[in-house]
Amino acid sequence: MKLLYKTLPEGICIRRYYSLDGFARIPGQVEGRPVRELDRYAFSETVRGQEDLPGQWEDEPAVKGEGLTALALPQTLQRVGAYAFYNCSQLKSLSFFSTVEDWGAGVFTGCSGLGELDIQLMGGPRSCFKEVLSELRQTLTVSCRDSSGALAARLIFPEFFEESVENTPARILMREMHGCGHMYRYCFEGPEFSFGEYDRLFPHVQVQEKPELVTRLAVYRLYWPKGLIRDGEEAYWAYLKEHMRETVLGLIKRDELSILRWLTRSPRIDRADMEEMVLAAAASPDPRASALIMDARGQSLGAEGPRTQRTFIL
Repeated sequence: MKLLYKTLPEGICIRRYYSLDGFARIPGQVEGRPVRELDRYAFSETVRGQEDLPGQWEDEPAVKGEGLTALALPQTLQRVGAYAFYNCSQLKSLSFFSTVEDWGAGVFTGCSGLGELDIQLMGGPRSCFKEVLSELRQTLTVSCRDSSGALAARLIFPEFFEESVENTPARILMREMHGCGHMYRYCFEGPEFSFGEYDRLFPHVQVQEKPELVTRLAVYRLYWPKGLIRDGEEAYWAYLKEHMRETVLGLIKRDELSILRWLTRSPRIDRADMEEMVLAAAASPDPRASALIMDARGQSLGAEGPRTQRTFIL
């Protein structure tokens, strides 16, 4: 990994990142000085106004455009320049801190593949969480960490999009919003994310999204219950029990066997739920999931007490 940078009065500005790996990890310090800024077009294939930047450093090419697949930003970072990730269509995941003060114009333009965010919430009077969410309209999986770095919650934000519809007689354009994702992106009270408001929106996502996404949202809230309100908990469980097969198949598909194990051991799971789990496992090629569910089923049957022994006399 090599860096092209410039020195600012308050620290370091990263201009280009060179590596053989598409996962860019920006360090917190360079030569003992904190990294404060990503330059404009830092990871873009287009380097408008900075055409003199080298495309390769010795044997390491610049990580840019479709070559960037994942990015981790340091806690020291305060500013991200305009169009820093312009047309980075293969960028899949972004890790950052809530203390970034300035996200430049068009930072996420063309980042159509970005689906995973990992944000460390540091508290304080300001957070960039809402700002980042509002810039990304696609379906997002967001891992929220506390100030120590421990995973506190994993949230699903559905997609949404706007459509301009012409009202010809009135000669005006009307904007129509599609999808409930825009409501989920405004679950904030000041700088703080409101988990209670997030849970209250569950009726909307049930009728507007497919069970594959809804079951994932629900099971994540139950497995990581930070700020979970009582009504939300009941609604999530009711939906999962109605869609137990989709829930289990989704967990197996995403290789989330630790969550599946937790689900099988929950006191909320009854015999009918367990039978649905068995049917889901039978439809899956993963033998680990089948073994896990059959073991849980055996234990649940054993917990019901000894069966009546029948004898036959010939």
